[in-house]
Amino acid sequence: MFRKLALAGALPLALGACMQNAEVTTPPVTVALKNQSTTAPRVQGYKELTFRTHVVLDKEKMKATGGQPSSANMREVVGARCTIESTEFKATFITPALVNVPVLKRRPTPAYVQCNAGEQSGRTTLKPELNGTVVGGASAAGLLAAAITASIAAGRDNWSFIGNSASGVSILVE
Repeated sequence: MFRKLALAGALPLALGACMQNAEVTTPPVTVALKNQSTTAPRVQGYKELTFRTHVVLDKEKMKATGGQPSSANMREVVGARCTIESTEFKATFITPALVNVPVLKRRPTPAYVQCNAGEQSGRTTLKPELNGTVVGGASAAGLLAAAITASIAAGRDNWSFIGNSASGVSILVE
């Protein structure tokens, strides 16, 4: 009985999270590399990220959650014009969008994303992370696994950018 109630409660939440995202209808955008002679040899491949813009519906509700917007208090903004730029690359796109960002050898600089939707604008920073790095728990086994994974990842030295939300990269515009 408890399992049925748990599943019945989880289904609307899962569907609600899925229904809030607009469909991406444009083909993926691949960033343009800056300074081809130094950046191109560092590219180890590309990672596709989904970019979305959101607006907070009720700022008072957001204050009640400690400044963190909840999915119930946000609405997706379709058609925001965005730019992602770092020292190594740059691209312009309209949200929602799929963007191919490079996986680079040697640590890249952070990527800055700026979006404008009419009078509203927002900005976020994507920081590079070593591919395959896993943070272990407080146990000895967790620490050992983290140390081994980190040493393998450091040996490969491949850096990529990850999203800041479950659905990819979310930029709040105000």
